[in-house]
Amino acid sequence: ELPFPGKLRLRGQMAQKEAAAAFQEFRGAELRVVARLKQAYYQLHFVYKAADSLARNKDLLEKFAKIAESRYSVGRGQQQDVLKAQTEVSILLARLEQLDQEKQSLEAEINSLLNRPRQAPLGRPADYSKAELRVSLGELYAGAEKKAPLLKREQAAVEREELALNLARREYYPDFDVMGGYFNSGRFPDMWEFRLGVKLPLYFWRKQRAAVQEQSNNLSAARHQYQATEQTLNFAVRDAYAAAQTANRLVTLYRQGVLPQATLALESSLSSYQVGAVDFLTLITNFRTVLDYEVSYWEQVATFQKALARLEELTGLALT
Repeated sequence: ELPFPGKLRLRGQMAQKEAAAAFQEFRGAELRVVARLKQAYYQLHFVYKAADSLARNKDLLEKFAKIAESRYSVGRGQQQDVLKAQTEVSILLARLEQLDQEKQSLEAEINSLLNRPRQAPLGRPADYSKAELRVSLGELYAGAEKKAPLLKREQAAVEREELALNLARREYYPDFDVMGGYFNSGRFPDMWEFRLGVKLPLYFWRKQRAAVQEQSNNLSAARHQYQATEQTLNFAVRDAYAAAQTANRLVTLYRQGVLPQATLALESSLSSYQVGAVDFLTLITNFRTVLDYEVSYWEQVATFQKALARLEELTGLALT
């Protein structure tokens, strides 16, 4: 059987586009796993840093409790100050337990992503230098348009449907079949037979025309799917970029302004409490403020890094 010239070429090109789409699915899965691994790593690093802050501030709180007990023993303080300090210590212990549970969950996730045994030890994540956001939103859009596996997969699907439409139009043209044979008839003369056949699309208005319309609809659907994927991708890129920008600004704000100021306020209130100038509630309030801001600082560092990992998954660009 000999298809009309051009049909085999179109089928081969269609197969190439299907292979290209399948490769982009593989590439997208690869980026997705790497992004999940990075996000789990940054979150685990945050958990360790938060646990360090809680443990360090627990020691400081116990120091406050001893000061409160000393003041109460000489009649200069109140018993509720001692009880309040002990309550705050218990709250910190509860938060440490929650962080330990999250740590175990993250370690299990990382082992799963790396295809390691469930109980394989990971150890403490190494400290890293915070990355910088050196690309603009426009550059991310442009990078996604060129490298994003999602878009490249949909583009390959559109091109495949364009080829399928061209192939459907070529089905109006006839195919050919050639046959040749040799017959040995014993005492009779040998015979040769040759035949050339032509397959004509006699009912093209019912079959070929409908097939062309079907492929035209498939092409339209593929183009609309590409547009929908592009819009979804652009939204995800913008959302992750906004998260990275906000986290980056908060990291700078915490490091340069909030934490130093809150620490000074705590030191001042501690000195004032020791001489009876402020009450214990003020001291505890300032202590909580420093602790919360310190944990929030590391949380925003992790949020920034995770947003960059998400952008890498979406755009296919290397940002960290």
